[in-house]
Amino acid sequence: MIFTAVFAFVVLSVLGLAAALAVVYLAAWLGRSVRRGVASLPRGMKSLLVEPPAGAAFSDSRDVWPMPEED
Repeated sequence: MIFTAVFAFVVLSVLGLAAALAVVYLAAWLGRSVRRGVASLPRGMKSLLVEPPAGAAFSDSRDVWPMPEED
């Protein structure tokens, strides 16, 4: 009886360790592939991932249409 319990404990511990190791390797592989995926995008799509430079933001219609003269 005790040997069966010890055997079950050892087997479950080994299986749990193997599952945890598989999750760690899978997460590391996924992280590497995501970074590599961004680098392999075409230039036009890669430019969508870059933040625009900081500067004066485009305002409203006053930047496009002239304001009417006041009488």
